[in-house]
Amino acid sequence: MSLDQAARTFREEALELLGEVEEILLALEDHPEDSGQMAKLFRAMHTIKGSGAMFGFSEIARFTHEVETILDMVRENRLQFSRDLASLILMSRDHILRLLGAAESTPLLTGESDKLIVQLREIMGQAGEAPKESGRTASPENSTCPLFDTDAPTFTWWIRYRPHPNSFLTGTDPLSLVVELTEMGQHRVALHTAAIPDLASLAPESAAIWWDILLISRATEADIRSVFLFVEEDHEVHVACLAASALRQHDLDLFEGFLVPSCWEHTEKLEEKMAGHIADVLSHRTHPSPCPAEVEKTEPAVVTTTIRVESARLDRLVDFVGEMVIIQSRLQQTAVTGDDPHVRSIAEELDRVVSKMRDETLRIRMVPIGGMFGTLRRLVRDLAKDLGKQAEFVAEGGETELDKSVIDRLKDPLVHILRNCVDHGLESPESRLRAGKPAQGTVRLQASHVGGEVCIEISDDGGGINLERVRSKAEEKGLLTPGEQVDDQRVLACLFAPGFSTATKVSNVSGRGVGLDVVKVSIEELRGRVNLESTPGVGTRILMRLPLTLAIIDGMQVRVGNERYIIPLTSVRACQERICSGVAVPVDTIAWQEQMTPCLSLRALLEVSGVRPHYERIIIARAEGQDFGLAVDAVIGQQQAVIKRLSDVYKKIDFISGTAVNGDGGIALILDIPRLLQFALANNAHNVGS
Repeated sequence: MSLDQAARTFREEALELLGEVEEILLALEDHPEDSGQMAKLFRAMHTIKGSGAMFGFSEIARFTHEVETILDMVRENRLQFSRDLASLILMSRDHILRLLGAAESTPLLTGESDKLIVQLREIMGQAGEAPKESGRTASPENSTCPLFDTDAPTFTWWIRYRPHPNSFLTGTDPLSLVVELTEMGQHRVALHTAAIPDLASLAPESAAIWWDILLISRATEADIRSVFLFVEEDHEVHVACLAASALRQHDLDLFEGFLVPSCWEHTEKLEEKMAGHIADVLSHRTHPSPCPAEVEKTEPAVVTTTIRVESARLDRLVDFVGEMVIIQSRLQQTAVTGDDPHVRSIAEELDRVVSKMRDETLRIRMVPIGGMFGTLRRLVRDLAKDLGKQAEFVAEGGETELDKSVIDRLKDPLVHILRNCVDHGLESPESRLRAGKPAQGTVRLQASHVGGEVCIEISDDGGGINLERVRSKAEEKGLLTPGEQVDDQRVLACLFAPGFSTATKVSNVSGRGVGLDVVKVSIEELRGRVNLESTPGVGTRILMRLPLTLAIIDGMQVRVGNERYIIPLTSVRACQERICSGVAVPVDTIAWQEQMTPCLSLRALLEVSGVRPHYERIIIARAEGQDFGLAVDAVIGQQQAVIKRLSDVYKKIDFISGTAVNGDGGIALILDIPRLLQFALANNAHNVGS
């Protein structure tokens, strides 16, 4: 792996770890007693520090060392975890993120690091701990007393470490790993140089030395091995617990003599010799407790094998699968119109394989929406704090999966909505108490699968939207006619107009009219829909419906005249026929499940030329929990449709959400079922009323 590749790998893994750090900190604010989460937080910071030092990110390693130190104090109950400490560590996490994004460390970033380090050390000082200089270990000198309380879980370790000869070529600094070990406690280090060749044979880029380290520390074997996390496959590391107790200073001096005339091949014999001698040394002391390497043995964990792949490669794979679907459709059409049963059999077999390949490829791109919850929870927390409000973020349905391309483009709309919930929706604690509500408001996000769509609902228990204020602003901007009688839904729709805002002053949160209009545009670009509901004094609810994927869908192909259309199969409920005569009208009614249901004529609605057939096929479709009919000339059959977005020139065409390529090379239009339903309901109500 080249240095650039190693640096990219470190950045990617560090970004994932920083995402975990944010989620853990927000969870610890509610449950500070959770030692498991605290240990996980410490390990994340420890990994970032060690990897940063290994791959040359020295400023990240220096700064993260201070964060790691204060987390270690919390982990060992020497410092109380609090919301103020959580806020400071969150600020530190954000700073590490900035350091990751910078091409190189600048004086400005280093100065910001120093400011945060001062705040971290102040907290250490308040806890009664003398602040330590980064990279140094404070230790008593010339002491014959145990380094730690004998009742504390302190152990004596022997680590033998020989780096791979090509360590420098892969960007690894072996000395930094040894330094990291020595920072864990009192130590003795023996450097072995016997393998260094003479000057004539010396290769400057090759590592030819190795070390023995005696370490007295509270660290477990897992902590020690985590130092070598990224090099353990290539480097030689031997870790042995010499005693489940702390040696004294003069004992360390004695054992240092064992290590000087040593060679790697005698590792096992040397360990036996040292273990025997240490038993004599400790014979007058209390019996040692079991070595942590034995105590911590548990049932083997279930290992899930994963591989990191660039999203661009997945995008190309989906494109290739889409092309394969089109080619398979062409083969299927040729086989159906031909007389060769052998070709027809091959086409059917290929259809089965391509269908499975399509499903598996799309499943690879599916990621749970819960991956965004940590960032959104942080947003609500920080915004409420800035506005002097109290808010709890409740997220449900994190396991709901969406295509990664949808997830990536969904973040901005969710951020806009949550900012509105906290800023405009939730009242101040005093106002909530006067209204008989708890001082802390709740912002709730729920995600779920509904049919072939993902439904995301965001709600708050605030004061709701002031409809009269919205109406007044809408009349002022010319969106409504003064005195016009309109329903509440029409008034709420004005909030999605560009530049619309009811804020009385511009702040760093709101007031510029940029928000819900961005939400609407972004969701519609994802072929989704957004709806807003509000009840005064109770709260506001925003409902978004999104497709699972933007790439390939199963559809039912129908024909009207010479035009072909595709209805998403997830919207189809049933098919029936009817005898018809006369000129088609855009909306009429049919009997469906003993009810009169609106029915759309695609021929009349889309102005398709040609003669209306004597028999029409009616596709019963469902959207948003309601059924309606679509009258077509013929049903061609099921088709895997590779979605092609409409050009911006045609993006405002009603009732069409995209296009697909047919097997014969022609184009079929994909129908926008929710918009067709809205048109059918509106015009059917008008016809009934008249």
